[in-house]
Amino acid sequence: MMAPIVLFGIQFTFCLVVYSLVALWYAAPRLAGLPREVALVPLLWVHAFRIVGGTILAPGAVDSAVPMDFRTMIGYGDMTTALLALLALIALRRRLSGAIGLVWLCLAIGLLDTVNAIIQSMRYSVFTHGLGVNWVIVTMYVPALLVSSALIFIWLRKPADRAKI
Repeated sequence: MMAPIVLFGIQFTFCLVVYSLVALWYAAPRLAGLPREVALVPLLWVHAFRIVGGTILAPGAVDSAVPMDFRTMIGYGDMTTALLALLALIALRRRLSGAIGLVWLCLAIGLLDTVNAIIQSMRYSVFTHGLGVNWVIVTMYVPALLVSSALIFIWLRKPADRAKI
């Protein structure tokens, strides 16, 4: 039987490679000719669905041995980032002056939350416990968030009139 952390590593890495190739071969070329504010929109939508991370707060969603402090941190961190993504999407759509600032805030909070979640996952050894659907969220969705975050960072660093990668 494969150790849970090894299985996690294989699945997470595989998905990270797949999403990276999709980004490199399809997303980046499609977004390259668009204005920065327009190119950021599909990348932010990935984060708007981060609300799914709140699943970890649902009763019975994970083994009761997974510490409540960990579950609370993950659930609320993801839901906060999803809210920021939604606000940034609305601001971009309405062409508000603070839209890019909201995207930066969403990116920063989201990355801090993700890095902290990875560190705390190891600290609490959560992969040795039953995670239910949260296993799929972490192994398939988090890599998409990381790739999307990288693309958002690239586009945010581009001048507003030149969004090419």
